[in-house]
Amino acid sequence: MNCIACGSTNIIEGKILDEAGGTKFTFKPLDVSMWKAVFGIGVRKISAAACVRCGHLQMNVNFSDEDKQHHLKFEGEQPDLLKRIESES
Repeated sequence: MNCIACGSTNIIEGKILDEAGGTKFTFKPLDVSMWKAVFGIGVRKISAAACVRCGHLQMNVNFSDEDKQHHLKFEGEQPDLLKRIESES
């Protein structure tokens, strides 16, 4: 899967959570447990914008700089395991 805005392959799957009866939504990555999410750990705020002309809705997750550093180091297609082992020996 690629990002439709920038073409990146660094996509994090997750769920949108309703935390306050429809007034506060957050993004929960799939690797964050529901228990952590209940206490607000590991979830990120969401912002949204809509095109007045066509109605297309865009949502953005507000990742921290730490999140970006952690996940962007895996940007791009990774070599398979055998090639990595061969290059290290």
